[in-house]
Amino acid sequence: MKVETLKSIILVILIGFSLLLTVALWNYQPEYDSVDEGDGLIEETTIGGGESDIASIVRPREFVLHRDDAHYSFEDQEDVTLTFNSMKKWTLSDFSSTENQEPPDDGEMIELVFPTELPAQSIPDIFSFDNSDVDPPVGQFNRIFVEFNEEDDGSELLFTSDEGSSTSFRARMGSSDTNELRSSMDDEEDLQEQIMFGEDEEKRIFIPRESMEITEHQVDSKEIGLLPLRNELFGDSPVVREQSSSTSEQRLTDYSNRLEVLGDGNRMEFTKLTSNSGSDVQSALSSQELLENSLDFVNTHEGWTDDFLLSTLNPSQSLVQFHMYFNDLPLLDSSDNVHLMEVEYEGEEIERYMRPLRDFNASYPLTGNTEELPSGETVASYLEESRQYNLNLIEDIQVGYTLEPQDAYEVYTLVPAWFVLENGSWKEITDVSSVNKGGQTHAMGPN
Repeated sequence: MKVETLKSIILVILIGFSLLLTVALWNYQPEYDSVDEGDGLIEETTIGGGESDIASIVRPREFVLHRDDAHYSFEDQEDVTLTFNSMKKWTLSDFSSTENQEPPDDGEMIELVFPTELPAQSIPDIFSFDNSDVDPPVGQFNRIFVEFNEEDDGSELLFTSDEGSSTSFRARMGSSDTNELRSSMDDEEDLQEQIMFGEDEEKRIFIPRESMEITEHQVDSKEIGLLPLRNELFGDSPVVREQSSSTSEQRLTDYSNRLEVLGDGNRMEFTKLTSNSGSDVQSALSSQELLENSLDFVNTHEGWTDDFLLSTLNPSQSLVQFHMYFNDLPLLDSSDNVHLMEVEYEGEEIERYMRPLRDFNASYPLTGNTEELPSGETVASYLEESRQYNLNLIEDIQVGYTLEPQDAYEVYTLVPAWFVLENGSWKEITDVSSVNKGGQTHAMGPN
């Protein structure tokens, strides 16, 4: 047989096989497991928390009553929440901007201290006005001074900021609402005396003069499913690849975004990998836009699984931060950062989203386990004398909780402690626990 004839026969055979394979591919129907939409494996984009609004996530850190050259605040933090919830229902009027940012230096007044600067545009979202067309100008505030008017039993509210360049605002409150506010802080048994740290009138950091006893608590928790977050954050991305180094550490990516499960599976961090730096320059969001967009974003997957309150609103860094609260006290430290929720933007797009993957249930007190914290006077003296702290960098001082995991599965302990805020980060003041606890008792002044 000639070589050419053999080649022709082989070629015909190969063509035949090719045709058979083509027909087989055309007629092949792969078997897929059917997915019921009710199972939530495709459309599920909520994690079973709830939705929130500006009025719900904004709360002052404290009410400070200034009377007879002394300062007083609620002893029970629950009273801060209850009083502010009532105050949000009261009616304000005559809203206007003002050049005078200084509160009066005499007379009785109440000061509301917020943990971060808030946009003036949010004021109508928090308080009620007698005119629904109130349109606040651009500005910000982190304090409200309530100045009492003895002539008509009403009061004037000064919304002002620690930033000297910011615009201030004034509003009026009627006599009935003013009397309700004054009466809420008239019972001496509900108040504790405060001292102003370093007598610094610019920072105005108030801390309890005397020592405090705060009960330790324990909380159960449950895991938050990752699938709804994956569906929400990756959207219609056609290819999402998964890499897992263990049962608790995972990484999902579609090459434009990355979702990492960290901290032994207790928190997640979503990061945008591609940058818009090569495209048209995107303008940064304003404070109000940053606040509204973050709320809307978390609401889309019902992400408010616990009691979170706004703690940082930083338009220069396009960052919003929320701290978890228990018993009206903030969680300021945890080994896996499960007490924090952060949303960071690049232009109008989410650049980073960090949140816990644990949902905490109601706390219950540890039987007979109460922590006596050093007095504010002791803490102030320690910070002023310690070489570990730069007084110029201290932004705030507060009592809060450390969230500590226990040997029991999914159980955490809430341990009360003193904290100091430096350069935007909370740090526990650990060494002060060795200092002599307590402080002198100072009686309330006359009404």
